[in-house]
Amino acid sequence: MESSLPNTKTLLALSLIITTLCITSFTTATATDITYHGGPLLSGNVSLTVLWYGQFQPIEKRVIRNFVKSLSLEGVQMYFQPHVSCWWRQVESYIAAADGKKSGQSARVNMRIVREVDDENASVGKALVSDLLPGLLKKATAGLPNTIAVIFAAKDVSVLDTCKTSTCYDRGVIGKQLYIVVGNPEEQCPGLCAVPYHKSDVTIVRPAALTLEPASGDIGADAMLVQFASALTETVTNPFNTGYFFSGLKLGKTFLQAASACEGAFASGAMPGYPGNVRVDPDSGGAFNAHGFNNSKFLLPALWDLKTSSCWTTL
Repeated sequence: MESSLPNTKTLLALSLIITTLCITSFTTATATDITYHGGPLLSGNVSLTVLWYGQFQPIEKRVIRNFVKSLSLEGVQMYFQPHVSCWWRQVESYIAAADGKKSGQSARVNMRIVREVDDENASVGKALVSDLLPGLLKKATAGLPNTIAVIFAAKDVSVLDTCKTSTCYDRGVIGKQLYIVVGNPEEQCPGLCAVPYHKSDVTIVRPAALTLEPASGDIGADAMLVQFASALTETVTNPFNTGYFFSGLKLGKTFLQAASACEGAFASGAMPGYPGNVRVDPDSGGAFNAHGFNNSKFLLPALWDLKTSSCWTTL
């Protein structure tokens, strides 16, 4: 029987086409250069431990899981373009750029979820403050070393001071434990952290009322994904606040970084109040700019491109 698998030449050609598609789309930027400050970056195999804090719908978990699975897909698994892995290559370009300054690092970053745990009753309350983080991180990791602990908070849980600052996620390190905290902003502060699926609270130029439909059909799920993708990018490229950032300007309490430098942009043509020329699924009406695992679609944030000193998007 003749095999249905593509031959080596086909795979090579497909790989070259995909590589080209991954590097062709750019959008203008207004930020200043982000530079490397010599500190450690994350590379190679990186493990995530996830704590679902509060009550979540299956779609919310599925969006996050499919996104992580999509980051490292290659070859025939990337049939539809642009693909999430193209977006992730942009993150990996930071590691490659630093490689000449810090030897022994791989330019690949392979993400996977190694542990998930539920805290459906929100055991320490509906307001996550910094004093509660150490205990929750232990619950997320169960002692597993060398992981990024990720806490997702349900829509009825407030997360630290995210709604009072200009950032919609919290990330950092406690002791040696890297962590990310992302809330579902659908009820807490949608005008700040659920944009572009909700009208922005910030005065904008044009068009004032533009909002998009979520690709998954769930505003909270897709809004969490945007914030998680941004936080994960900056955890890889600036894990200990000594990696890549622009030291001349702060966004809230932190310096501009790979994702925050391009906040609000999702495709070419982006401007304040306009997310850019994204694609729209003809069946669902959901906006997206990347395909992923199991025919999923995502709207991923623009990232700062080190080579062009501008914001890069998949479209």
